Amino acid sequence: MTAAARFSARRPVLAFYLLALLIASLVMVWTVVRFTTDPASAGMLGEMVGAIYASGQYINIASMLPHALARPDLLGIFVFAAAPSIAAIIVAARSGGGGLGVLAARLRPVGPDTTSRRALGVYTGMLAAYASGFAAYDFVAGPGTTITDRLTWLGGSVLAGALAGLLLDEGGTLEELGWRGFAWPLLQAAMKHPLRAALLLGTLHWAWHLPREVLTLLGGVDPAGFLAAQGVFWALCLALAVVAGYCVNLAGGSLWPAVLVHGGSNLWSKALSDHVAPTFGLIDLRSLLLFVAALAIVLIAGRQLGRMHEAG
Repeated sequence: MTAAARFSARRPVLAFYLLALLIASLVMVWTVVRFTTDPASAGMLGEMVGAIYASGQYINIASMLPHALARPDLLGIFVFAAAPSIAAIIVAARSGGGGLGVLAARLRPVGPDTTSRRALGVYTGMLAAYASGFAAYDFVAGPGTTITDRLTWLGGSVLAGALAGLLLDEGGTLEELGWRGFAWPLLQAAMKHPLRAALLLGTLHWAWHLPREVLTLLGGVDPAGFLAAQGVFWALCLALAVVAGYCVNLAGGSLWPAVLVHGGSNLWSKALSDHVAPTFGLIDLRSLLLFVAALAIVLIAGRQLGRMHEAG
């Protein structure tokens, strides 16, 4: 066994995180170099975003892919988003002990530590929560608003667009095999209280995003505003870790509830919040709702967050 394999076996979460951070950082280094040395590449990210929103869509895997295939420099977006999952696969393969098999088992919609009926209740409850949020959206956002324009891109159906959007978000779909599929069960096993594991994972998730802020900093920002925005985003990652971790536990370890929570949160943000939804200072409506959901889960489930038996 090589030194890298031994390290992966002894410290799998640390090895996973360092590798995910390295991949993300290398993508950003390559992006900055391309943007600074090739004038034609400098504006392509903004052009893609502008074109997608001008077409009535929003940022997701399906809307970005044609642009990335036409301009391969944009493929770095997908590599960045997939970095946690890539790292999880590599570390699971190198650590031995059937790690890849365990990771693959997280892709089952019903985990080994629950029943199909309980898992169905989890998915039904999550979809009901989304449906309620969409139904109340016009009332919350105020008169003159609509949710239909950016959700009708898939055949003209708001329902189809909303359901597809849960699985087409690059964050939820490309990242979660790493965060909740690989790291979450291991952190729960290593820590006494899953709530602490969730807060640690949320902090790691937030910090992993920092390399992408290089472009923001290079463009010039107000330091106070930047730090305030990062504080809100950190809190959002903590809330996401609590909600997603709890739902994964209820589904017996399946990562799909995390994909739906993460993808649904981003769907709200990209398709709705930046478009017509109200904000409360630095906090948008989806962040506020996620904070409320996380608090409710902690109050109801306590520090165990519906802990899986296999994790402890």
